[in-house]
Amino acid sequence: MKNNMQKIKLGVFVIVGLAAFFVAIFYVGQNKNLFSSNITLSSIFQNVNGLGVGNNVRFAGIKVGSVSDIVIVDDTSIKVVVDIDHSYQKFLRTDSKMAIGSDGLMGDKLIDLTSGTMSMPNVKDGDLLIAVKPLDIDGIMKKAQNTLVNIEILTKEVSDIAYKANHSDGIIHTLLDDAQANRRLKSILRNTESATAHLSEDLKAAQSSFLLRGYFKKKEKEKEKEEKAKEKKE
Repeated sequence: MKNNMQKIKLGVFVIVGLAAFFVAIFYVGQNKNLFSSNITLSSIFQNVNGLGVGNNVRFAGIKVGSVSDIVIVDDTSIKVVVDIDHSYQKFLRTDSKMAIGSDGLMGDKLIDLTSGTMSMPNVKDGDLLIAVKPLDIDGIMKKAQNTLVNIEILTKEVSDIAYKANHSDGIIHTLLDDAQANRRLKSILRNTESATAHLSEDLKAAQSSFLLRGYFKKKEKEKEKEEKAKEKKE
């Protein structure tokens, strides 16, 4: 009997140990910090753009937590819940914002947090933060690509007109006198100007987004370094 009891106790101990081991593995897999306390923050988005549970949460470029839950509230609202290490709580304010970004232009999705206004109180566990509408990078890239294609087509048309003007007898006078040709040329120039303006607006929108601000600043610094290197060579 005594031996059987010892075996039962040993079996229970092993089972409990294995269960604790698998629970620890699960939490580590979910990017949880087992050795420090966390606070929970949330926000409501219309679209999470591929964000998943376990994805990183960053503040000022530093990983401060992870996404713990994503819940569909209704057909236009999705609640994203994040766990933040409590040591970063003092940097976050009640007017801090939560945005869905990516690790580089084509990297994994993640949550970016802003610090908010210094005069506002710090966030508390369970606070709901303001959500920033995700920047549609794919849409901007596709629109920019279509704009460049249209500009290429319009440029070819202008080139064709210029070629005919230089290689056809009396074509310059015909072009100047032909109202239809004039209207076509003006339309081409207007479309080119419009396409260029739309492309410029898209690029300005991307530059103004705080999600890509660091990316464009990095490009500016690289450009400055290249210019300084050229000056030294000269």
